[in-house]
Amino acid sequence: MQNEAKNTGTDEYGVDILLVWPSISNCFTIDAPSMGLAYLAAVLEPHYSVKVLECQTEKVYEPEAVLEYIKNTKPRVLGFSLPTLSMPHTEVIVESLIKQESRPILIAGGPHPTVLPAETLEIGFDYIAIGEAEETLTELMALIYNKPDAKKLEDIDGLAFKKDGQVVKTNKRKLLDVNELPFPAWHFFKVDNYSGYVRKRDRCLPIMGGRGCPENCTFCYKGVFGTSLRVRRPELVVDEIQYLKDNFNIEEFVILDENFTLKKAHVIEFCNLLLEREINLPWFLGSGVRVDAAEEEIVALMKKAGCYRASLGVESGNEEILKEYKKRINKNQVREAVALYKKYGYEVTLFFLIGAPSDTRETIKETIDFAIELDPDIVQFNAVMPFPGTALFDYYDSKGLLITKDWKDYNIFDPDCEPVYTHQNLSHDELKELRSKAYRAFYFRFGYFIKQIKNIRSFSDVSLLLKKTFIFLGFMKSKI
Repeated sequence: MQNEAKNTGTDEYGVDILLVWPSISNCFTIDAPSMGLAYLAAVLEPHYSVKVLECQTEKVYEPEAVLEYIKNTKPRVLGFSLPTLSMPHTEVIVESLIKQESRPILIAGGPHPTVLPAETLEIGFDYIAIGEAEETLTELMALIYNKPDAKKLEDIDGLAFKKDGQVVKTNKRKLLDVNELPFPAWHFFKVDNYSGYVRKRDRCLPIMGGRGCPENCTFCYKGVFGTSLRVRRPELVVDEIQYLKDNFNIEEFVILDENFTLKKAHVIEFCNLLLEREINLPWFLGSGVRVDAAEEEIVALMKKAGCYRASLGVESGNEEILKEYKKRINKNQVREAVALYKKYGYEVTLFFLIGAPSDTRETIKETIDFAIELDPDIVQFNAVMPFPGTALFDYYDSKGLLITKDWKDYNIFDPDCEPVYTHQNLSHDELKELRSKAYRAFYFRFGYFIKQIKNIRSFSDVSLLLKKTFIFLGFMKSKI
């Protein structure tokens, strides 16, 4: 079998597979557990010995430290989950590993390898899991370990590898049934290390209500989980929350779905089950849920069931820019959604983007003014970054406006990163200055300060305010 000979130098493996979430950088980021690795560990655990390394939360930042960890762990198979931001660190690690006489079988999955499988193979990876990886990795591991029911390599869907020097891509894998997945294997993770969420209580883990997004926003990539929304049965989601409460002593949870409120009946059934079972945990919507899915019935019911914060994706205060992003929303819908969530006492987080292709100083000022008008509790002004696989990347690439495809410069958290594209209206320095101005204009308001002080009713509220301050200072340090 391909690559098996590379491991014949020793039979002493410490673990069957080590799953790695590489570091982005050692600058400001929000620590959060990798739900993707937790699901992969869960499907593999019944058949193999598994270990997980989350470099960011375990503070194993530099490639040398990761290589030392791999050396001590001695995995037969090494699997990386890779967004574009992790590629620079990972390339250094892989380049070192492939020089070794005896080294693990190297597998990559996640957004970046799914978009660019051939390029990722060239780094030195043996296999690429394209799209959802749970079933692909299970079948590939069965082949590596010579299981009786193992498929031939060419018959494993969703896979890329090299054969006779040529890249081979197998058939596209069908999207899996999310209701068939086991609960994420959080026992492989150092759950006490996750401190980055702006939340009321300390012990918090994420929940997946569903996968997939039917929207076509130009800045987002849908190649891993697809464009059809697949929701889990509400009773299964609530069973998982109860499991986390009983086994991990969670004090709250966060739902990371981008479209949690999209299917009204699903939300209603979920909230009613939380109330019927007396789960009694606070929770919040951590991703940018759609403003046009804010209906009073579900907003009121979610609040009754313990939801205390909603994070909404707004992106711009200019109607034409919203159309350019293909958001399919307008400013009045945003106003109505924010007002509705505020009516029921939610904390509101809003996400904006600075640097759309048609953005000007005037349209960015509209975005800043709109954020101030809406007056959320937390606002995040993200830098536009055309990641591979997005329509924005294709736009800049087709126009000849991409300056580089050196992935180290695609790190929006790094204050020293170089520009990756030429903006038609604004320089890189102007975009950085306007993003910094947006944060100062919003947070350095006397009215905002008084509002936060008035919201303090307990020690936990003081703690939450301090966390918000820390996150804000981190945003100010990171530049585009």
